Amino acid sequence: MGRNKGVKDSSKLIYIKKNLIKILPLYLVGVFFLFLSGVSPLEAQQPTPTPPPTPIPQPSLPPLRIYEAYGYDNLASSTSKDYLVLVRYELPIGTSPLSEWCKPEFLENSTGCDSSIPNPDYRYSLKDGLISAIFYDKNDVMHVVQPKIPRIGNGLLGIYADAPASTDFGFNGSLLPSKVCLVLSDSYFIPYPNSNNYNCVNVQNEANGTISLANQVSSDTGILYDLETEIGLPLHTLVSANGKVTPSGQVYLEEALSGIVTIARNGNNETVFQLGVNRPNQNFDPVGYNVPLQASIDQELNSSKVQANLDMVSGQYLGFDNGAITGGIIFLVLAIVVAIVTMATTKNGTMALIMFAVTMLPSIFVGGLSVAFVFTFLSIFIVIGSWFWIRKAGAS
Repeated sequence: MGRNKGVKDSSKLIYIKKNLIKILPLYLVGVFFLFLSGVSPLEAQQPTPTPPPTPIPQPSLPPLRIYEAYGYDNLASSTSKDYLVLVRYELPIGTSPLSEWCKPEFLENSTGCDSSIPNPDYRYSLKDGLISAIFYDKNDVMHVVQPKIPRIGNGLLGIYADAPASTDFGFNGSLLPSKVCLVLSDSYFIPYPNSNNYNCVNVQNEANGTISLANQVSSDTGILYDLETEIGLPLHTLVSANGKVTPSGQVYLEEALSGIVTIARNGNNETVFQLGVNRPNQNFDPVGYNVPLQASIDQELNSSKVQANLDMVSGQYLGFDNGAITGGIIFLVLAIVVAIVTMATTKNGTMALIMFAVTMLPSIFVGGLSVAFVFTFLSIFIVIGSWFWIRKAGAS
């Protein structure tokens, strides 16, 4: 009897070890995701409060100026009815240390502003919320707001509006002439009225869309040439002698409008940029990206409150920017629990794995898994499963 009991105990111990090895990966995956989620959710609910800014009075307001603004329509296509205003402006950096816009209260990083002749290293670090570019029609009705000014000093900015902006107000003759103004935030400044003398300028609309835009940025009398002259750069620094935008000039234009490199082409459909517009992945169509089922699920998710609630929980408690990660973690933990319970009750590792996969499947509807991933997993699983059943059939 004692010998038989020892053999049974030994067999039971071997069985437990085998089953532990089967479910060990599930434990490890769960511990990994729990580690990523962090262990201090209370700290995320107690951010350091930002003190309200003290408005700067009128005598101390830094100067600002718009030099010129040009309007273009039909940029996305010849009939798209979108609208772009390309603006040349200046937020002076001053001629003495820590003056004009070159100050710590205006820049995220003011390195170089304390030099005898200010030369900021991070001109593009202007703090958000200080100043906006606003498009008005002739009746002073506001239509578009660009809240991000690219840089201090001399620069270019773009104000873009989707269709049917060009027909609604951009090229609408009854609302012209329109204007663009740089408007100071009344949270930081005690503002003064808009004036055409310093911070407003009328928009000059140019027909022929992208061709006119290309000619404007590459001409030896265009907006980029004017910027080069105003900054005091050597001739052909921003626009070359043969009418091509140099990499230095491209920086300013990309700040004004992301994607302008692809849009701005001359009458021969040739790029006006020295570096061209061919990118390594320009003609690459990602496989599985435009899956109709995935698009339908994403649309339903975005229109519901599920996405917003997951984003809120994710940001406040787990430290993730994307709520889909939180949804994935919730289903992962649930799937691990279901797999463990299944393993404990059925003593079948294959059944536990199937229950794990089935429990994870609904996470598609909260962004935890993508449709492409699920079908890829199923394809691999079918191949492995086919090999298993063929092997079993051969053995029998």
